[in-house]
Amino acid sequence: MAPVTDEKIVDEVVGRLATRYPGVGTDLIAKRAWAALKAFVNPTIRDFLPLLVERRVTRELKSGLPVARA
Repeated sequence: MAPVTDEKIVDEVVGRLATRYPGVGTDLIAKRAWAALKAFVNPTIRDFLPLLVERRVTRELKSGLPVARA
């Protein structure tokens, strides 16, 4: 199995969260997803990165961030 790339993780997270948060710009979601991904330096189990990144960005979006249009 080929390793999951960071770009693929971010793309998947952006796709899911853009659907759940249609008023939030995809650029903002992607920026936060990249920041969340970088917080997991040297992960030992990359399979869980999409879930961890998505959860972190979801928490941020629910916290009342200003809405940005894509």
